[in-house]
Amino acid sequence: MEEQVQADQIQTEQITTQSEPDEPVQTAFPDFPAWAINEKSIHEIRFCNAYRELHPMKCINGRFYDMDGAVSDDIIRAEIAGMLTPFYATGIFQKVRNLIETLRMVCFSEPITIAPDEIHLMNGVLKTDGTWKEEKQFCINRLRVCYEPDSPHRPKRFLSFLNELLEPEDILTLQEYLGYCLIPSTKAQCMLFLIGNGGEGKSRIGCVLREIFGDAMMEAKFQRVGNDRFFTANLVDKLICLDDDMELSALKSTADIKKLVTAEIPVDVEIKGKQSFQTTLHARFLAFGNGSPKALYDKSDGFARRLLILTTKPKPEGRKDDPFLAEKLKAEKNAVFRWMFEGLQRLLRNNYRFTLSDKTRRNIRDSVADNCNAFDFLADQSAAVFGTEFSVTCSDLYGVYEWWCRDNALTALKRDSFISILKANANKWNISYDYNVINDQGKRVRGFKGMKTVYKVRPTVGV
Repeated sequence: MEEQVQADQIQTEQITTQSEPDEPVQTAFPDFPAWAINEKSIHEIRFCNAYRELHPMKCINGRFYDMDGAVSDDIIRAEIAGMLTPFYATGIFQKVRNLIETLRMVCFSEPITIAPDEIHLMNGVLKTDGTWKEEKQFCINRLRVCYEPDSPHRPKRFLSFLNELLEPEDILTLQEYLGYCLIPSTKAQCMLFLIGNGGEGKSRIGCVLREIFGDAMMEAKFQRVGNDRFFTANLVDKLICLDDDMELSALKSTADIKKLVTAEIPVDVEIKGKQSFQTTLHARFLAFGNGSPKALYDKSDGFARRLLILTTKPKPEGRKDDPFLAEKLKAEKNAVFRWMFEGLQRLLRNNYRFTLSDKTRRNIRDSVADNCNAFDFLADQSAAVFGTEFSVTCSDLYGVYEWWCRDNALTALKRDSFISILKANANKWNISYDYNVINDQGKRVRGFKGMKTVYKVRPTVGV
């Protein structure tokens, strides 16, 4: 027996010596796959090529993508581990970690050119002009719906639900905005907020959108955009960022939000513990809540004018809620998608201008006023009048503004903020900031030409 073992070892050594260095022969384990060198080593390039044959994919900016969009590292780790465990019993963790990093190099690809007029679906590609092609193409994200070009079906239950929730003109706005989220574009430069008192069923819309968008949608708190510098990494490859229950706390910073809403050039994305990279983001913001968003420090109209604010109808008294409503709405997802696509086409015909009801326009004006009451002050004809012959000092103007805020139960802006806002919007009101305005004592001080205050200030009562 010992002589037979020694003979086998000699034969193995002879075969190994005669083999090419890069073509090892598995004599001890003849049923191993070609990428398994022996019971400890793996030919990483061969393994990665074998894996790609099973799962065609690309690696862009360190992320994996297959035909249906982004693939998480966890899924790939599990698949690699499943390929290794029949042949290896130890060192699986380290082998998987090495292989996934090698796979990133083997699958490396330059960023894919994203066509803003294409919507990738489960059964083909739909262009914004209605052209349909039944051929799946490699894409960054794929919606979880099938397109039926000649289907006459309408989402009857979904439309009935919306009729109970919104006014008819506001339904058109919602339809256009949800359609706008179908394509990778930020040309409309706005975000949608659906505001109600609670209990109306707003969150059911989010359930339907999750069914349609799948991994192309993420749910997160709206306030994180300005408070978490790593948050933008979560928006890569996303079409919608949904906040199902928006907090009413004022936003400390709006710079990142405004940048993302109007993003047309690559932005810097930072991942914790990794090198930042530049990429173009297309995520649109949709939030449901009980009040409009407010900025804590940004008192310009640059934030508020990017808002679309729809208010819901009151919940009917005695209405019995259907606990299975979400399932019924999700069952209509293909028809809901076609309804959204109709809204997208109408939005494109209107050059990215949304259909707005009078109530929505008023909501936007109220939001601008709430965010910066300086504009309401200037618009109040009982507070200020305009004309080339008028002038007012900064001190007198701010003093009158403070009294106007007290009388209207509003919080006055700080002096510097108030003056800065007037300077930034001087052209809008046909006024100009000047260093030579004459005050009551005949001194030259800073002020504005082109306006004066007419508000009747209540006299201060002495103690």
